[in-house]
Amino acid sequence: MTAQESNIVNAFETTLAAQLASGGSSMNLADDPGVDSPAYFVIDPDNDSNREVVLWASGTDHSAATVTRDLDSKHGTDPTHASGTKVRLAVVKQHFEDVHDRIEDIALTGDVTGTLASATQDVATTIAAGAVDFAMINQGDLITQSETITSNDSDTKIPTTAAVKNYVDAETATLTNKTLGAVTLSGAVTGADQTISAAILKDYAETDADITSAVDLAIDLANGNTGSVTLAHNVDDLHFTNVPTAGFSTFTLIVTQDGTGSRTMDIDAVSVNGGGDVTAKTAGGAGLTLSTAAGAIDILTFVFVGNTTPYLFSQLAFA
Repeated sequence: MTAQESNIVNAFETTLAAQLASGGSSMNLADDPGVDSPAYFVIDPDNDSNREVVLWASGTDHSAATVTRDLDSKHGTDPTHASGTKVRLAVVKQHFEDVHDRIEDIALTGDVTGTLASATQDVATTIAAGAVDFAMINQGDLITQSETITSNDSDTKIPTTAAVKNYVDAETATLTNKTLGAVTLSGAVTGADQTISAAILKDYAETDADITSAVDLAIDLANGNTGSVTLAHNVDDLHFTNVPTAGFSTFTLIVTQDGTGSRTMDIDAVSVNGGGDVTAKTAGGAGLTLSTAAGAIDILTFVFVGNTTPYLFSQLAFA
């Protein structure tokens, strides 16, 4: 049957006010039973061959009650009941089947008191998917999107998915005072010029930035702290950008002469982060003279303390 509460009254009996034809689904009762649908009726209860159990399935008008016919499947074809046929609101097996179905599909819609167990029988309740509706949960027991999980440290409240998402997004966006175990990175990490202390580095590489040869040689430390250039020009100016404004930083440049060779690099017009031209400081003020042979390789390391005038260390004529 159905997990429903069917209506019943004691000692109600009436007659049909109009014929209920075979296949008909509208029953006209002569008297109001005092209850609305759903309710079970027995038509012609004292006639073994014509007795029929029906369900008043919907509506509130006893004179036009929509019924489900022949609940006992007793008749191959619904019988015809003449006007004046007795109709009784009796206790039938379907009442008990409805009760059993309601117990098996129990829905707790209010506060539960008492004990749902006995010494011999445990009560197991299975909540099927979709059986608990959002509206069934007391709003005071929810942590919603406009609130935060952090400020609702409770073992008796349920966070909504929106509240959980906000919390996770916030926690993963900024890791503050967190201890990380073994971590394997799957993407780039930006330090945003923050301090990393007590770190041990191994098996690492630095980005080799590809520097384009030009009279005004541009080097952007945002692309890496090492780079390579094949000189096809005499360099008159060096322009460094994105040099950290505090701390000690370096840029190592591998310089290769092109097939022509004898390319030069002036270090008396060096600008840092858009500042004015300065002369890079060299050991003993000796300046810089590159190797001249075609294909010759020199390694230059510029050292910055803050974004001030750089120190230049050169290792020349690698072969």
